[in-house]
Amino acid sequence: MAKDMIKASAPLEIDIQQAFRKRLYYVAPRVHVVAVPNAGKRTRWAAGQAKREGMSAGFPDVVCLWPARGVAFIEFKRPGGSISDNQLDWHMRLHDMGHDICLAYSADQAIDFLRSCGAPILQQSGPDSAANAVRAFT
Repeated sequence: MAKDMIKASAPLEIDIQQAFRKRLYYVAPRVHVVAVPNAGKRTRWAAGQAKREGMSAGFPDVVCLWPARGVAFIEFKRPGGSISDNQLDWHMRLHDMGHDICLAYSADQAIDFLRSCGAPILQQSGPDSAANAVRAFT
């Protein structure tokens, strides 16, 4: 019951991602974010086409790139959300390849994660970020 109440009042993953992109635009203009459209409802034909184009279930939501070969991956979840087995597999695979990967429950956590990876962030992102940031598998 309590978990249902958290989910009902928690922002959606897309809301967290949008807040992240908006804040990042101002605090890290040299960081480029590419969304990976793995989720969503598709017709059977569109799902097959996406798979033929290289879509892979569980790949992180966004890839962040910055000068000097900076790259990091972020999976967004709403508070109380958890990752799937496919997502865990991708997280472990990327970590084993030496990449930074994060499971973030807020825009501030994601920005703090990028800062910890060496991304060129201009200022602090928010009050709840440092104490609650989750950096997975590092």
